[in-house]
Amino acid sequence: IITTSPYNDKEMRKILDIRCEEEDVEMTDEARELLTKIANETSLRYSINLISAASLICAKRRGTEVEIADIKRVYSLFIDLKRST
Repeated sequence: IITTSPYNDKEMRKILDIRCEEEDVEMTDEARELLTKIANETSLRYSINLISAASLICAKRRGTEVEIADIKRVYSLFIDLKRST
């Protein structure tokens, strides 16, 4: 049996940074902090899915970097499991 422990904030932030890089998404530090907070409160999978959606919102407003407003917008559009029940 292999025991595992939950990711801490620093590890989640690193994973989210890697996903942003892999998806070619530029994001402000404040937006990354908010995404990390969302990952803590909901799930890492949910916050990773928000990256691409936030990127589309950013592109629609002709922005170059995903900002906090973009993250908040997709957070309100896509409900996670905990908020849906």
